[in-house]
Amino acid sequence: MKRLLKNFAISRRKALGSLAVLSVAALTPGVLTAAAWAGSTALEFGLRAQDLLAAGDAPRAVGTLEKALSLSPEDPWLQGLLGRARLGAGDRRGALAAFRRAVSLDPGDSYSRMMAERITQTPLPPVVAQRIRSPSALDRRAAQERSEAVSRAQAAGQDSGRFTLRRVMLDPGHGGFDPGAVGLGGLMEKDVTLDLALRTESILASTAPGLKVYLTRREDYYLPLSARTAEANRFSADVFVSLHINAGERRGANGVETYSCSEKASSREAERLAAFENSVLKLDNGKQARPGFLDMEELLFRFERRRYWDAGARAARRVQTVLAGMLPMPDRGVQSADFYVLRKARMPSLLLETGFVSNPQEEAALKRAEHRERVALALAAAVAGLYREGV
Repeated sequence: MKRLLKNFAISRRKALGSLAVLSVAALTPGVLTAAAWAGSTALEFGLRAQDLLAAGDAPRAVGTLEKALSLSPEDPWLQGLLGRARLGAGDRRGALAAFRRAVSLDPGDSYSRMMAERITQTPLPPVVAQRIRSPSALDRRAAQERSEAVSRAQAAGQDSGRFTLRRVMLDPGHGGFDPGAVGLGGLMEKDVTLDLALRTESILASTAPGLKVYLTRREDYYLPLSARTAEANRFSADVFVSLHINAGERRGANGVETYSCSEKASSREAERLAAFENSVLKLDNGKQARPGFLDMEELLFRFERRRYWDAGARAARRVQTVLAGMLPMPDRGVQSADFYVLRKARMPSLLLETGFVSNPQEEAALKRAEHRERVALALAAAVAGLYREGV
């Protein structure tokens, strides 16, 4: 009996020690030695790699994920993370191989499938007969300096309560086999949002030349809601703007409105709209987290989410003021709801509803190029204002 109790105590100490290592790694990335990670599981290495990716240290994340995959080579989650890490490290060919491997292991992994397709849309660099080298001491020093610079910038932003806008991600809602709202005259929301995004990008190129503008899609194809926010996070966008056209239960409903993200909807109409926009989740067929799986990135994100949402609400009020002042449409004001496409953005995020395709008059206006250009000019003016003044 004494030997049994002794063995139980030893096992318990080992388990608690492993949990302590994992907790410290999640809260203080970059401080553990190689010895501290000896004997770690593939899951622990994977969580460590997530922290490195969040800190912008893609080369070290690659090395960490290679260790994880040496322990669990058939894990599609690890392969998908490796694709993200290699892409962040500039290895597009290696990222493509990892994303394809993730899809082969899990055909339902729509994000990895989408990333593989996007990588192949442009020519790959020639094959180089060498593997990705392990980061040198100089690489690690540079990564540490970058991380410290980011921390200082974030601290400065928290002190001033202001976000500086240098990169914006425009998200044309819907696409591909998801048309979005469809008017009585056949006008599809997906076509209008893409046209508005492209027009806005073109206008900003001349009115705000220092602003970098990215689009989640440039053609008519379907993009999962989670992938849209992931694109904004991957490009480190400073604001995420999702473009949509509304549809109301009453044919006479019209006007322009701006939404931010919140846990509780600001009105019944906002709740209805969020339910409609979130309904496309049934098309994603994305894999769900495994039972008992610890998503450390999600846990850490919950602590900073409130700051992003508050800043998004402030930006929404400013954008709505510009849109309502420049467009010949009723001002429906600013509201908030739990939109999935905004929920995991690591920056202030907005969702715009620029008209009602269910209203015959507004549908007819949205069909005209001159009206779309006017909407794009208003949107570009609003974004340019955020660029000049911050959020």
